[in-house]
Amino acid sequence: MARRRSVVWQPTPEYVEGSNLWRFMQAHGIRDYSELLRRSEEDIRWFWDAFIRFAGFEFYEPYREVLDLSGGLPWPKWFVGGKINIAHNFVDKWAAHPETAARPALIWEGEDGETRTYTFAELNREANRFANTLQALGVQKGDRVALYMPMIPETVIALYGIYKSGAIAVPLFSGFGPDAIAIRLNDVEAKAVVTADGFWRGGQQVPLKATLDRALERVRSVRAVIVAERLKSAVDMKAGRDTPWRESVATAADQFRTLPMDSEDLCMVSYSSGTSGKPKGIVHVHGGLAVKTAEAGMFIFDVQPDDVCFMITDFGWMMGQLPMFGAHAVAAPLLIYEGSPMYPNPGRIFNLIEKYRITFFGAPATALRLLKTYGEPFRKEADLSSLRILGHTGEPIDEDTWNWYFSWCDGRVPIINGSGGTEIFAEIIASTVLQPLKPTCLGVTPAVGARVVDEQGKPVPPGTPGYLVFTLPQPAQTRGFWKDPKRYLDTYFPLGSELWWHGDMVMVDEDAFWFHLGRADDVLKVAGRRTGPGEIEDVVNRHPAVLESAVIGVPDPVKGEAIVLFVVPRPGKRPSPEEISRFVADELGKPYQPGVVHVVEDLPKTRSQKILRRLIKEKYLGLPLGDTSSLMNPEALDALPVAEGSAQSTA
Repeated sequence: MARRRSVVWQPTPEYVEGSNLWRFMQAHGIRDYSELLRRSEEDIRWFWDAFIRFAGFEFYEPYREVLDLSGGLPWPKWFVGGKINIAHNFVDKWAAHPETAARPALIWEGEDGETRTYTFAELNREANRFANTLQALGVQKGDRVALYMPMIPETVIALYGIYKSGAIAVPLFSGFGPDAIAIRLNDVEAKAVVTADGFWRGGQQVPLKATLDRALERVRSVRAVIVAERLKSAVDMKAGRDTPWRESVATAADQFRTLPMDSEDLCMVSYSSGTSGKPKGIVHVHGGLAVKTAEAGMFIFDVQPDDVCFMITDFGWMMGQLPMFGAHAVAAPLLIYEGSPMYPNPGRIFNLIEKYRITFFGAPATALRLLKTYGEPFRKEADLSSLRILGHTGEPIDEDTWNWYFSWCDGRVPIINGSGGTEIFAEIIASTVLQPLKPTCLGVTPAVGARVVDEQGKPVPPGTPGYLVFTLPQPAQTRGFWKDPKRYLDTYFPLGSELWWHGDMVMVDEDAFWFHLGRADDVLKVAGRRTGPGEIEDVVNRHPAVLESAVIGVPDPVKGEAIVLFVVPRPGKRPSPEEISRFVADELGKPYQPGVVHVVEDLPKTRSQKILRRLIKEKYLGLPLGDTSSLMNPEALDALPVAEGSAQSTA
């Protein structure tokens, strides 16, 4: 780290004694968080069984064994013999209970201002209609149903309907083009797809059905397409395959018996981009996904029944469903917003927080940097007094942006910063309301066994960057890659079956605070020391003329690797490359001075606002581009410069 950071937030009695974690600890005679960590790691079977009882999880048939580890860390089996359905614990049981049936479950606002609210009883009935529609279309237990959908209520309805029916959900990012869609549909041999005619984003109508049609020209397995009418625009409908939502789902019966599923039955295949080759089809199961996502909501983000939850996200990725499950685990409402957080002005997010009295808000670092740059006047005018928890997850967040986020409520509200992945559908490391906070810090969470190691898997001392691993099986841990178990083992167990190699670079400081430094694939070796891009970008982003930045390492005949920096300036600013280069050297030392600085208009990102450093490096060096399906703004990648002497520059 560039410098030692100080504690800026201490847990207050109000946060501690009102938290789900504290109530759980009190119920089990646990004195403090350290004791909880120790006990949960020493006896994970006790912890997960105790959590299920604490959370009031319902199984149709009880499990006879919490965990079967006969297959080792790569292949755990959880809640063996139990019958469960993920939709039952997040929707059905609340709809059936008189005290919760009329509670809001889902609040939606479209970019154009249209709004809808569904109670748990209403959401349950609509999901039942969707499940009945699937059965009428011939979709059976185990069939794959893809969702190529925007952030609209029908997406939530469809997801729960798929789970109820015993089919397997395959979420697809709404920004995918035909090639990316076709690859995934063919890989899982999808039988049905649910989509929409289109949606609003940035004041523009974005077509979906037309894009899907182009993809389906190359897909033979799909027998049915259900089309939600968001825009109510005319779209081509293929006879015998395509059916409008209003003529199928809306008219179906609203009673359906949710199928009891084995705890290890598949419920989802969620695709994550690979660095090359086809994307990874990450497999999840009913029991583990339900239990772990509820634990993340209740213990990490401390979601309570009276909360109103809202996160800037997309249902094409895990962070669409994780906050939904976290909220619905305690019968709390989830707000979803359709369009751009900057439309019609950068105050839209603050307006939503104030309007709906949001208590839990989450966003990725890139979205926060945009709000910091363009939305500060709106923030100052907004009433944010309802906020109780601020969340951040995804890529590393720089200190300047974290401090600005922390200032939203004058330091009263903690930032729960987490880092995990689709592969475990939750956080591996995260801060909690029971732990003090330093800017950008994370912490250890129960029953994970997170560690920091070197390339050989050996522990590193405090203050030394290393690689994130975990040593204990996780309930929502993927059960492998779809039809590719060898690739799964090669990806996460390169050091053997005792360590899950997550691919992130982290550091634990002398006070036991954790810090996320970036993806291991993005690590640079500077002056003989492995350095995550986040360490350098954190400093760069503190420059008053810099909005955001990305660091890559490129081969150097003398140093082995040289730093190349890409900087997006703040509006009205145009810092010189020399100025930025000197600033980094002054802050971090001469070895970290970038060899080259490029001032650019934008950086390539995913819809969830993660900066795609891998693609930046491939473009800059003129290398073949790997998987680009998650790229939201291809024009930003196209506009990036290439290195002198690269294949592209000499072409």
